[in-house]
Amino acid sequence: MNNFAYATPRTVDEAVELLASHEDAMVMAGGVDLVHELKRGIRKPSLVVHLDRIPGLAVIASASGSLAIGPLVRIRELETNPLVAEHAPLLAAAAREVATPQLRAMGTVAGNILQRPQCWYYRDPDSYCLRKGGEHCHAVAGDNRYHAVLGGGPCHIVCPSDLAPALVALDAAVTVRSADGARTMPIGELFVGPRVDPHNEHVLAHGEVITGIAVPARDDAVSVFLKARERTAWDFALASVSAVVSRDPAGTVTRAKVVLGGVAPNAWVARRAADALVGRPLDESAIRDAAEGAVAGARALRANAYKIDLARNVVAEAHRSIATG
Repeated sequence: MNNFAYATPRTVDEAVELLASHEDAMVMAGGVDLVHELKRGIRKPSLVVHLDRIPGLAVIASASGSLAIGPLVRIRELETNPLVAEHAPLLAAAAREVATPQLRAMGTVAGNILQRPQCWYYRDPDSYCLRKGGEHCHAVAGDNRYHAVLGGGPCHIVCPSDLAPALVALDAAVTVRSADGARTMPIGELFVGPRVDPHNEHVLAHGEVITGIAVPARDDAVSVFLKARERTAWDFALASVSAVVSRDPAGTVTRAKVVLGGVAPNAWVARRAADALVGRPLDESAIRDAAEGAVAGARALRANAYKIDLARNVVAEAHRSIATG
């Protein structure tokens, strides 16, 4: 780990001013992912700006028909907060599947959705892969068991976050601040794929920090989060699905959203899966079509074709759960 200065600002204004004045400053939320990168020498900032002492960034509240979630809310709080359970049960379900109780007690919402890839080539301090400025994605010819089958190339990382797909499925919006002001965007627009930028997973400019997340209330929707992984705890998704379905009194699907995790560089919005459901009863035929639509266009690398079947199956299982629930 290299030497760096450490700052604990007391306001958002102070934080963004510090970041703007240091070209290689980095933000710390819970520190779960950043500390690992610092120890491995993957990140070498001259200044770490810890947001933990800024009041108001760790609050969950109901506001104007939306659920307002501060970026420093601990993942454990998402699990247990009654407002989240009432207005965004999908998010609570996703939070329960993150890592271990100890890590959920430390990790934050913003830290989880902005965590860097878990690709072992990226995490290896001796590997100069494409994501770190090199010329090649080593996973293409290397060990690619856990890499992308959708949206990959030229880098084949997968989104490691469980919360990001859930928030995308819930049509959340995110507000970010910098020294130049604030902007709000749909959370899906926060992320960027490697075909656009092979070095970054999000569109945040240097000095921008997330200051709030808003989840609109949809009382007519039923949702399910389902995650397949190798181990039952402390493991990232091999494939996950955040499914949201609204139906009319006759049982016809009026709105659907299907977002995959663990199979693409970002939370993957499976539009063909949703289109296969809308206007139909949620029967086995519609579910099969949605499952096939979810993996349309998937392309496996040498060792990860199993992910296509796995994604297809978790999508089908999630919608069967909605249909019978």
